[in-house]
Amino acid sequence: MNHHHPANPISEKITPAARWATIACGWVVFAYAVGLTLEILGRKFFATSFKGIDELGGFVLAISAAIGASYAMAQRSHTRVDVFLVRLPAGLQRWLNTLAMLAFAGFSGFAVWRGVAVLRDTLEFGSSATNLEQPLWVPQALWVAGLALLAGISLAYALHAVFLLVTRRPELNAWYGPHSAKAELEEELANIHERGVEAEALPAVSRSH
Repeated sequence: MNHHHPANPISEKITPAARWATIACGWVVFAYAVGLTLEILGRKFFATSFKGIDELGGFVLAISAAIGASYAMAQRSHTRVDVFLVRLPAGLQRWLNTLAMLAFAGFSGFAVWRGVAVLRDTLEFGSSATNLEQPLWVPQALWVAGLALLAGISLAYALHAVFLLVTRRPELNAWYGPHSAKAELEEELANIHERGVEAEALPAVSRSH
């Protein structure tokens, strides 16, 4: 019997903020890709080079990884090994899924703690990038902000999972368990259908104007 559960209310509140942060980060990555392309062409044809392009790439990678992990968390896209989990009783799965959320929240909280320590040291010693001559606290602050976003999302999910476990809500496994292949297929088909409906609506809107 297939039980349909409503959307996770925590995800509905969290996903828009994580999505916009990821889109902004994507534009930064695109701008860096353009700069890197110009760097390669400059070296090849004009014997010129942009100073510090490699350092800038490291900053972009660290920040985009932290923010991307936040959006992946909101979308339940992080890899989980479920070979044995799906074969266990539903009650045991509830405990393990809650433990997984708590473990991830603990990990992300530890990452923020260490990130803040690195940022504090940078501010104390006034460190700057070697080639860019840019104060390191600027990219590091953005990196820590990305880690804080991940920690906030993880903590919200962990607390919600604990609440669902204590109150014996049946949605816990559906919301915090790993995606099944069937669920992923149904979600993708729903997204395709939604995009198709939006595409069909555009000509009608254009004609009305």
